[in-house]
Amino acid sequence: MQSSLDSPINDPLFKTLSREATLAEQVTGQIENLIVANQLQPGDRLPPERELAQQFGVSRTVIREAIRALVAKSLLEARPGGGTVVRAPTMEAVAQSMRLFLRASQTEVDYDKVHEVRRLLEVEIAGLAAERRTEEDVARMAAILDEVPTVGGDRDLLAQNDVNFHAALARATHNELFSLLLDSIADIMFTVRQLGFSVPGMPDRTLRYHQAIFEQVKAGNPDQARQAMTEHLVEAEETMRQALTHRAA
Repeated sequence: MQSSLDSPINDPLFKTLSREATLAEQVTGQIENLIVANQLQPGDRLPPERELAQQFGVSRTVIREAIRALVAKSLLEARPGGGTVVRAPTMEAVAQSMRLFLRASQTEVDYDKVHEVRRLLEVEIAGLAAERRTEEDVARMAAILDEVPTVGGDRDLLAQNDVNFHAALARATHNELFSLLLDSIADIMFTVRQLGFSVPGMPDRTLRYHQAIFEQVKAGNPDQARQAMTEHLVEAEETMRQALTHRAA
């Protein structure tokens, strides 16, 4: 397999498609599977549009549609004058796809579902962070907590600081899947935090809970870190109920 951008891939990787529904989706799926299987690798340049159409046995319009879909997924990159090049899948691209799905599949946030997910993910994240954190992780979390007094009463900055702290905890697990999952709901969590900060005293309480979690993670106490996170999430759910009652009133 050549990885040079100077010469396109000419191997017979692509199979002629049967005339079934959605040919563009079939082309998309076949190229995507080749990327996942590393038969098409980052840096490989696809054959020209005309040649792809011949190999797949479809029109150039179908090829264009499939390439657009794969570019949108960040699996391909269309370079002006340089053809279409395979890209490596990134965590950001996957998280963005999940965020778009969540935004498209519901018009209003279901806060009970949000808290279910947080209880499942974040308690274990806290425990693993306490087991695996490095000095760099500890310094990152400490810097985020130190920012809070400088924010004042800016609700957006407070919400972002909150999201950043939990993201730093996920990063400290050194399991990229936790970071991916939290990142995919970051937009929703930002909205949740903004609403929660409308409750009097919420910023100060949040900082105290974050500090309690941080101290247990820093000390390397997994069970105590999980307990501290559990207490934080229980308080967060109660705060959300108050915020929703206040908004309804």
